Amino acid sequence: MINNKEVTAIIVARKGSVRVPSKNLLPLGGDTLISRKIKQLMGAKLIDRVVFGSDSDEMLQHAEKYGAECIRRPDYYCDEKQASANDMIRNMMDLVKTDVVVWAHCTNPLLSSGTYDNAISTYAKGLEDGYDSLLSVVELREHLWGEDKKPLNYNPYQARHVPARELPPYYMQDGGIFIQSYAQMKSNSYFFGKKPQLFLIPSDEFLDINNLRDYILAKAIIENFK
Repeated sequence: MINNKEVTAIIVARKGSVRVPSKNLLPLGGDTLISRKIKQLMGAKLIDRVVFGSDSDEMLQHAEKYGAECIRRPDYYCDEKQASANDMIRNMMDLVKTDVVVWAHCTNPLLSSGTYDNAISTYAKGLEDGYDSLLSVVELREHLWGEDKKPLNYNPYQARHVPARELPPYYMQDGGIFIQSYAQMKSNSYFFGKKPQLFLIPSDEFLDINNLRDYILAKAIIENFK
């Protein structure tokens, strides 16, 4: 809870994952992606509720076993060919009522409970500074080229080569944490508002599982280094 407002973490998952079948139920360090995420969120001191929404009976039963409040999502909003991300968010806001939403994904398995608490505290302070939401990012200091095949952030033809560490940073959404008020998320049907604060996650907690290679990497990190 922050400022006497209920904080609810929302996780959504669907049974029709394409790139990695049954991705959210894959084993990972003695857990599944789903149970690992629920434990991370329930371990955060500032999160009051964890809500899991899915069209899969198996996933719903699994999430309930780990203490999440479970909501069956209509099939339409779980079909990416029919419903957009905006449609999906709008539907979840119709199914859940709270004060502050922490939108989380199972596919970011390295985020810690402490990082979620830090993000929520940062969000609350950011409201005082004029921000209306928060999204997690990772910093990129790399030699980047654009679609026009021209360098974006450096001049490769100058006399001295600029090392990556000296380049101006760019920021990439990692998809791990999105926070805004329930009322605003219900209104804009999106992950963040018009003036989001960028929350830099610890570099060793960055990993977004999009394909089999990402999963294998996550498994290796968790089983050998965590």
